[in-house]
Amino acid sequence: MTVDEARVRLRQKLEDAYGVEEATILMDRPAGGWNDLVTNQMLDAKLSALERKLLAELDRRFRSQTWALATLLVAGLGGITAAVRL
Repeated sequence: MTVDEARVRLRQKLEDAYGVEEATILMDRPAGGWNDLVTNQMLDAKLSALERKLLAELDRRFRSQTWALATLLVAGLGGITAAVRL
């Protein structure tokens, strides 16, 4: 059986069970309309945007952590240098 034959059989069963108008609604479009379907392109775009935000946040936090560590090291070395001079 081909896909078209199965589709015709399904449509006939729906028409028998629910009526022609209802069968048309069920067979011809998704419940919310075609605009409510999510496409792979939409998912790819959203994932790309999320990836960019995540990478930007990681970059910001690593940069902040690096500056804090560098400041701590300079202060520590300054303290050690001052202690050795005494």
